[in-house]
Amino acid sequence: LRLVKINTDQQRQISGALEVKSLPTVFGIRDGQILNSFQGLPRDEKMVRDFLMGTMVPGQSYNPPVSSEDKERYDDLSGKLLKLAAGASFSFSARERLENHVTKLLDELVATIGGETGMAVADDTARVLRSLMSNIIVNPFEEKFRKVKLDNKVIAAKVAQYPPCMAILKSVGFAPDGEATMVVAKGKRVVNIAPFVVGRGCIDKWIDRNRYQIAAAGRKRRDEINRARLAAEAEEAAKNQVDESEEEESEEEEDSNVCVIKLRLEGKKKVQDIEMDADDTLSALLDQLPFPVEDGETVQFTCVAKRLIVKSTDTAKMSKTLSQLRLMPTASVVVKIGEGKADITKGNLAERAASKKKTTGSHSMHSIGLYAKDDGNKAESFESGGVLYDHVLTDDEEEDDDVEGEEKGNEADDKEDEAEAAGSEESTEVDEE
Repeated sequence: LRLVKINTDQQRQISGALEVKSLPTVFGIRDGQILNSFQGLPRDEKMVRDFLMGTMVPGQSYNPPVSSEDKERYDDLSGKLLKLAAGASFSFSARERLENHVTKLLDELVATIGGETGMAVADDTARVLRSLMSNIIVNPFEEKFRKVKLDNKVIAAKVAQYPPCMAILKSVGFAPDGEATMVVAKGKRVVNIAPFVVGRGCIDKWIDRNRYQIAAAGRKRRDEINRARLAAEAEEAAKNQVDESEEEESEEEEDSNVCVIKLRLEGKKKVQDIEMDADDTLSALLDQLPFPVEDGETVQFTCVAKRLIVKSTDTAKMSKTLSQLRLMPTASVVVKIGEGKADITKGNLAERAASKKKTTGSHSMHSIGLYAKDDGNKAESFESGGVLYDHVLTDDEEEDDDVEGEEKGNEADDKEDEAEAAGSEESTEVDEE
């Protein structure tokens, strides 16, 4: 048991790290970790005995026991006290030598990787090293964070294959433990985190100083990865295309004698497909027509693409095969049954002309504006000076004639109204006299 007394006026950093608020404050520490504490003078001898037994004897619990909230607070205080003690034990000259050494090794790492993307790869490696150091700083009492397995997939790809990275691990305190493992503070209850804090800070400064080069190299690296991916996809697509073309060629070879005729009856839109052999004649196609054909009717085959017009009465062409008529491998044929002369009468033409003619009724258009007194025969004046103008529109010649007659009648009515008005004015003058 070691009893240590600290003057809070002289050691303000320690009292601040331990969050001392009243005096006296007693902390029970074992293996560098704070386990319990109490403030003020002890109530009796039993309280002191329970506190000492819980601190000195492993496995002995405190009475009263420590709550989970107090345990978390003690772990936080232990970390602060450990960082303060590690900083005090690590001299300024040792700190400066370690910073210079780590910075030099990081620059050597970039030169070892080389290439335009070397800075981006070095950045990834430096971040892995920083993670290893941060795990030890945050958990100095956990032994599982003190080991580094070099055969790990990430460690082997980004750390173990570069000698500068191995040198950085050794400079902060890691030592080889077997062929594929490195360990720090083996057999000790706590780790001196001072060199890890210095090494992590040095890596942060190096990343910040080279952030522009790292960003540029990262863009180039992503471009290279995307180009490689696109090239692989193009190669895979080319292989698939070759396989598809081979399959198509084999299918064409198998079905090279098949001819597909797309038949459409003249005046209809429905198309029907008929599969025939290349050696079949056009007469065979006549026998397979899906349209009703009466005896003695003439059937005409028309293929616009092949410039072919054949009637069923032409025995020479009807005896030719489909391959000889160049209807392979597919062709569109229009079938006409009979002569197909339609009776065109005057009534039919009149009906077609009447249907095309645009017929609209009469409409009225009212527009309000400012016009002179003499504008328009059908203008009606308003007190505000505006007029209502009624204009008759029509699309029919007969309606136009009716409108002209109406306009003439309106003009005659207007003249009669004017004459009556003039007469009334004369009579009024005579009365006044």
